[in-house]
Amino acid sequence: MAYQSQYLIIEDVSISVDGQFAKVLEKHLSSLKSYEETTFEDSINQQQTHLPMEIVQKFSDIVSQKAYDLRVEESHSGAISEKEFQNWELEAKLWKLVGELYNIRLYGNEFEQNGQLEELESIFKWLQSCTPTSSLTDDAKDECTLQKWSNTKRSIINARYKALAGDDTKDDLVEDLDVDAPLRSNKKIESADEQIDSKNFEIIYDLVLEGEIKEAIDHAKDTDNFALALILVGALDEDKEEMVDQIKPSYVKSTWTKLVYNLSQNPKLGHYEKLIYAYLSGGDISENLDRASRSYEEYLNVLINQLIIYLSLEKEEHASFENIDIPPPQAKSIRDILNIVAAADGTKAKEESAHPIRIITASVMIKEIDLLIQNVDAETDGNIIRIITHLAIFLALVQPSQNPDQLSALITLYISKLSESNQAELIPLYLSFIPDERDARETYSLILSSITDKEKRAKQLQIAKRIASPQVDDDTMIVADDTPKEMLDNVLRRTVERVMNETAPYYQPSDGAIVVSDDDVEDAVSEVDIRLCDAVEWFYDNRMFEDAINSTIVVIRRFLMMGKLSSLKRFAEGKNFKNLVSEYNLQHTGDESEEVSEDTKHELINYENFVEGLRLLSQWRKFVAEKRTYDGSNVETSLNKTSKTMTALASEWLKDLSDPILVEFRSLYVPYMIIELITVYENARQKDWKYIKLAFGLVNQVANDGANDFLKCFTSSGRLQEFLVKIGQLSAIASERGLDGLYCL
Repeated sequence: MAYQSQYLIIEDVSISVDGQFAKVLEKHLSSLKSYEETTFEDSINQQQTHLPMEIVQKFSDIVSQKAYDLRVEESHSGAISEKEFQNWELEAKLWKLVGELYNIRLYGNEFEQNGQLEELESIFKWLQSCTPTSSLTDDAKDECTLQKWSNTKRSIINARYKALAGDDTKDDLVEDLDVDAPLRSNKKIESADEQIDSKNFEIIYDLVLEGEIKEAIDHAKDTDNFALALILVGALDEDKEEMVDQIKPSYVKSTWTKLVYNLSQNPKLGHYEKLIYAYLSGGDISENLDRASRSYEEYLNVLINQLIIYLSLEKEEHASFENIDIPPPQAKSIRDILNIVAAADGTKAKEESAHPIRIITASVMIKEIDLLIQNVDAETDGNIIRIITHLAIFLALVQPSQNPDQLSALITLYISKLSESNQAELIPLYLSFIPDERDARETYSLILSSITDKEKRAKQLQIAKRIASPQVDDDTMIVADDTPKEMLDNVLRRTVERVMNETAPYYQPSDGAIVVSDDDVEDAVSEVDIRLCDAVEWFYDNRMFEDAINSTIVVIRRFLMMGKLSSLKRFAEGKNFKNLVSEYNLQHTGDESEEVSEDTKHELINYENFVEGLRLLSQWRKFVAEKRTYDGSNVETSLNKTSKTMTALASEWLKDLSDPILVEFRSLYVPYMIIELITVYENARQKDWKYIKLAFGLVNQVANDGANDFLKCFTSSGRLQEFLVKIGQLSAIASERGLDGLYCL
């Protein structure tokens, strides 16, 4: 078969086959989108050239190219995987059959019997066009193109000379050399001529099997088998204009068929000549099947041809030679034929029929793709899943799916295979073919929830937005009430919701006191924390400001409830919560139905300030750990900023918000901030003793419970005793300079 096509669309063969198939489908969706942008009349005209049938042609091109490339590789390296080549070859044949059959099924004869015959003829022509059977080379054919019965002719002449010389030995050879002489006289020709005849008839038979009747006639003429050549003229398609050097006689096809059948009954015929006549007439094909047992395709060919001849004879209104009765065929339908092949024990045909791609091909023939889909599972070979998935998508494009749940499950399985093979960028396309938008949302959210890399997230969003644009009509594939943007937004909401729900159990505080952790080590943030942080990034990346605000509040509250300040800082990296609020306000300018309350905005801004304070504290811990000197104006500036920021936080953080959980957060983290700031002051005394004075000033503010709620926070958080110990340590440090140092305070 030819592996290259004028329609070949592969622009970059380095792209995986999955990617090439996806590219075809994406182009199809783009075409559908363009239809929506045209007038009705224009759309009707365009659809004539943009039917889903083009998808099948391009699928065939892709796999044909793969088969062709393997053969090229073989010519260079001398070794390829024959199994791999066969798989690509069989798949190319499959897509060719799908295209031909569905052209008939969608636009063919409306009458059932004629429709059956039309489909059978389509399958038959497909078999002939893509499954060559001849095993003889051109050189072998040339060797057989000798003068008819030349050896017998030589023997007859020699026998006559011997008779003149008095030797009248009888060797039972024919006396005449016309083609009917052996049948008429019941005598033989030379065995060498019999072998040449057999080879010639075998060549002609193979050409007939392939549908190459013109070539078969030419070979019969070239080998002086003129009677056979004349018989074969009757096998030419009636609509063909080609003649074989003679004017084609007028005949009724049924008459010709019955006469050929009558001829096939002659017991004196050679093996291959009998096969030719039996095949052409659809008579007793038992010997044809014996020979066809070597090949699945040839076995199908013989059986289908017999059924076609039978159905064609039934169609004839005026059949001649009523006294010649051709027996009924072995099978009455393509289903029967496939069953016969599958039951042909001990044959190569049966063995080959079990090939997965041939099983798919058979399912296409008998319209049982749904049954095939039901048997696909995670253990099925990846290429088979790809083939069946694309076949199911094609069928759903041309005919409404009768089993949308089944189609969804199949596409979901294929999507999982794409994910496993690191081809997640193809997933959005296939989700668009899932019939139920809710199913697509669930599937996609599951995939997206596992993507943590920022670049991969960005790529997914880019692809998803591009794929979401085309909308398909209700009779074809999915339609959601949502706009494309809302569809994507809903998927992302479900993605984050899924992660939120799955991680929720990890953020249930115990009955004991909350331990605040603000370690700056690499493993301070758990995998669960990272997963939660990364999930919310989808809202930021897709500029879903309202969802980003609400989910950010949930995440931060979870971390604060568990004392996970390291995780909070990790989550806040690269974000500016104040800007997020500003973006939201700008997006909702003039919108009276704002979903985000002013209290929520205020809470988020408080968290931005808190994160800034935590970052400053982390810097000072690192500064001290590295034992760096306090020289320079930059150190002074940084100390002043830290002091100002932490003091303001302790005084104002979450103070104006009445939500009970926020009151609890203030009680927990104000003591933490005060103790940490005192520690900064203690270390900063190396720069200036005034920081010890600032530390004692902060202690005095805690003691002044009438001016603030600091003491109340220490008491309710259970850290008052810890604070008293800290005061003792501070006093010990303050005595380092003796009375002079204490006096300065």
